[in-house]
Amino acid sequence: MPNWLKRLYTDFVIRHTAVTFIFVIAIILIVASHADTFRMDASADSLVLENDQSLEYYRKVKKKYGTDDYLFITFSPQKELFSEESIKQLTALRDQIAALPEVEVVISLIDAPIFDPDTVSLGNIEDDIYFIKDKKVDLSEAKENLLAIPLYVNLLISEDGKTTAMQANLKGNKNYFKLNDELRKFQWKQRKQELTPYELTAVQNLKNELRLLADEVSERNARVINSIRDLKHSYQQVGKIYLGGIPMIAHDMVDFVKSDLIVFGVGVFALLILIQAFIFRRFRWIVITLGCCIVTAVTAIGILGWLDWPVTVISSNFVALLLIITMSLMIHLIVRFRQVERDFEMLSYNDKVLETMSSMFTPCAYTSLTTIVAFGSLMVSDIRPVIDFGKMMIMGVSLAFVIAFTLFPLLMLIRKKTSLDERKKGAFFAFTNVLATVSDRWRWQVAVVAVVVSGISAWGIGFLSVDNRFIDYFKTDTEIYQGMKVIDTELGGTTPLEIIIERGAIEADFAFVEEYSEDDEFEDDEFDDGEFDEDEAFADLAPTESPRLWMTSFGINKLHKIQNYLSSLSVTGKVLSLAAGLQIVEQINGNQRLDDFQLSLLEKKIPQELREQVLAPFYDRENDEVRFLIRVKESDPDLNRNKLLADISQFLTKELDMPQEHFHFTGMLILYNNMLESLFKSQILTLGVVFGIILLMFIVLFRSWKLAIIGMFPNLIGAFFVLGLMGWSGIPLDMMTITIAAISIGIAVDNTIHYIHRFKAEYKRLGDYTKAMYACHDTIARAMYFTSITIIAGFSVLVLSNFMPSIYFGLFTSLAMFVALMANLTLLPVMLLLIRPIKENLQVASGNETRVEI
Repeated sequence: MPNWLKRLYTDFVIRHTAVTFIFVIAIILIVASHADTFRMDASADSLVLENDQSLEYYRKVKKKYGTDDYLFITFSPQKELFSEESIKQLTALRDQIAALPEVEVVISLIDAPIFDPDTVSLGNIEDDIYFIKDKKVDLSEAKENLLAIPLYVNLLISEDGKTTAMQANLKGNKNYFKLNDELRKFQWKQRKQELTPYELTAVQNLKNELRLLADEVSERNARVINSIRDLKHSYQQVGKIYLGGIPMIAHDMVDFVKSDLIVFGVGVFALLILIQAFIFRRFRWIVITLGCCIVTAVTAIGILGWLDWPVTVISSNFVALLLIITMSLMIHLIVRFRQVERDFEMLSYNDKVLETMSSMFTPCAYTSLTTIVAFGSLMVSDIRPVIDFGKMMIMGVSLAFVIAFTLFPLLMLIRKKTSLDERKKGAFFAFTNVLATVSDRWRWQVAVVAVVVSGISAWGIGFLSVDNRFIDYFKTDTEIYQGMKVIDTELGGTTPLEIIIERGAIEADFAFVEEYSEDDEFEDDEFDDGEFDEDEAFADLAPTESPRLWMTSFGINKLHKIQNYLSSLSVTGKVLSLAAGLQIVEQINGNQRLDDFQLSLLEKKIPQELREQVLAPFYDRENDEVRFLIRVKESDPDLNRNKLLADISQFLTKELDMPQEHFHFTGMLILYNNMLESLFKSQILTLGVVFGIILLMFIVLFRSWKLAIIGMFPNLIGAFFVLGLMGWSGIPLDMMTITIAAISIGIAVDNTIHYIHRFKAEYKRLGDYTKAMYACHDTIARAMYFTSITIIAGFSVLVLSNFMPSIYFGLFTSLAMFVALMANLTLLPVMLLLIRPIKENLQVASGNETRVEI
C-alpha cells in the first residue's frame, strides 16, 4: 500500500473510526436511494447489435407497414372445433379479448369470410360468402371450405382443423416513430460534428419522452397479457389456450429478469452464509462479510438507477456476480487478518488491522484489475446487452474493491475483538497439501495431462457453432416455449422474416407499351353492376405518371412465383403477401389470374377495411413497393438462417433476374441472425483483449516475461476446456456463453497472482523451489481453494434460472473455474519447478507479501 494511502487509513479509519463510518454510511445511503429508479429492459432492441444498420431499416419498415405489436392466442378445444359449443366458446373468447381497452382489433376465425371454392362466382359474391357465426351454417361444410382457402390455413386454422388462432392487435402510440426519427437525426449528426448545448438538451428530452413511452407500452402489455391469462384460466376446462407474440416474450423475459435477480441474490446470499460458516465458523466473520456484500449490491443497484442503466436478461446475474466477487475479497482479508493475529502478536489491534489492509492492498488491487479487464473485454463486442453487462461489472468490481477496503476495517474497529482461531484440520482443509504432493511426485505426468487436455479442447473448439434457436433459450415448461412450439408447429411458424422488393426489381423486365388502349377488352360486368366510370377508375393513372408495376398482371405473376417458392421451403411456415391476399379473389374468379383492368378496378373499388387488411400491410402504392412476411419455423432442426437467406436471394437474382440492390431482408430473424453472426467475432475479440492486457499486467507485476507466460497457461486451460466441451457437446455459443472464457480467465488469474506472489516470497525465505511450493500449498493455496469454492458454488446458483443461457453460463463458468483452480494448484507449481524462472538474487518488497493461513 502506498505511504500516502496508509496515512489516510491512519488518520481517518484508525483515529476517527466513528466519524468516518457515519460519513461512509451516509454516502452509501444517498447513492442507494436511487435504487427505486432501477429498471429492466427485455425489449427486442436489447437483443440486437449496437449500431446495426439492419435495425434502422427494420424501424423504417415497421413505421410504413405496421409494428409487431400484436399477440397470438391459440385455442384447441377439447371437443371438435367445428361444433356449436366450441364456436360459442371461441366467439365468447374473441369478444372478451376485443373488449379489453388495450386491444385495437381482433382477427379471428369468427370474422373470416367463407365460401365454397367450387361454386363461388364474382357475379354472386355477396350471396356466396358467409361467416361461421351465421345461423344455420353447416359446420362440417364450413370446416371443409375453410381448409380449402390457402390464405386461412396455418394463419387462422391448423392443417388438421383442430386448432385456431386469433391475432389481437394492440393500440400503439403514433408519436413513438416521430420522436425516434428526431432522435436518430441528432445521433447521426453527433457522429459527424459536436452538438450545440440546445441540441444536447433536445436529445436528452427526446430520450426521456421515449423512455416514458416505452414504460407506457410495457405497462399496457402487462395489463393486456395478465387480462388474457386470467381469461385463459377460465377456459382451462374447455380447451388449451396458449399465448404468443413479441410483446408477450418481452413481458415474460422482464419477469424472468426480476425472478433471476431475486433467486440469484437470495440463493447466492444463503449459499455464501453456509460457506462462511463452514470455513470460518465464527459469527463475527459472517456478519462482516455479508454486511459488505449487501452494501455493495444495494449501492450498485442505486448507481444503476442513478445512471439509468437498465438490466437485461444477459445482465440479470449482475447482483449474484457482485456478491461472489465481494465475498472472495472478504475471504482474503479475513484469512490475512487471522494470519497477522498469529504471526504478529506483539502488535496492537489497530496495527493488526492496518497491517492486514496494507499487505493485501497490492495483490487485491491487481486481482480486481484483472477481473475488471475480463469484464471490460466484453465492451469490444458488437452486442449491446453484452456491452452493457461489461460496463456494469466494471463499475461493480470497482465498487466491491472500494467497499471491501473501506467498510471491512471500519467494521473491524467499531467492535474490536481478538480471537485466535485454531487451524482447521480434515480432508477438506488438507486438500491443497495433497495437491502439493501430486505436483512434486508426478511433475511430468501433470504436464503431459495438461498437454493432452489442451489438445482435446482445441479439437473440440473447432466444432463450436452459433446455430442456436431462440425457442431453446427457455425451459419446456415455460409459456414462452409452449406457445412458440404450438404456433411454430401447428400455425405456420413464429419468427418473422420480411422481404421488401422495390419497383426497380422488375422495371428492367417490364416492356413499356401502350398499356391502356381503346382496343383493350374488359369484362366489367363481372366486377360491377354495369355503372362504371372509366375516367374515375383511371384517374390515378395519368399519362404523365408511370404505371404501378406490381399491380399489373406482369407484377402479380412475379409475386405468385415468389409466393410459391417461399411456401415450398421446408423451414418456412405461413407466407403472407399481396399475392396471398389475391389468392382469395382468384379463387372466386374461377382460379383465374386477374388481368390489368381487373387489378386496377379492384385496387380502386376495394372497401377501406379490406384494403387495410389485404393491401396496406403488403403494398406501398406510393413507392410501388411490395412486402412479403414469412413466418419461419424456429423449432425446425434443419433451420439454417444463413442458408435460408442465401437460397431466397439466389432465387430472386438467378431465377427472376432481380438486381440484389432492389430487394431487402428485414424482420426479427435478420436482427437475431446478425447478432448470432457476430458471436464468433466477439468471442475472439474478448479472448484476445483479456489475454493481451492480463499478460502485460503480469509482466509489469512480476517483472518477468517467463513468469507472466507461465501464469497465463493454467487459466487458458480452464477457458479452452469449457469451449472445447461445448464444441464436443454440440452446445452453440450464445450471448451469455461467449462471455465465459474471458470472465473465467479474469477471475481465475486472481489465484495465479496470489500464488506467484507468495511463491516468490517463500523462495526468497527458503531458497528452495520444492520447499517454497510446499509452503505455498500450506498457506496461500488454502485461501485460493476457499475463494474458488465460493465462486464455483455461487455460479452454480444460476442453474435455477428459467433462461437456458443463464443456466449454461453458470454451469460452464463453474466448470472453468474448477479446472483453472486445479491447474493453478498443479500445473502452475509444476511449471515453476521445471522451468525455475525466479532469479537467485530476487528481492521482494515486504509490503507485497501475502502470507495467509487457516
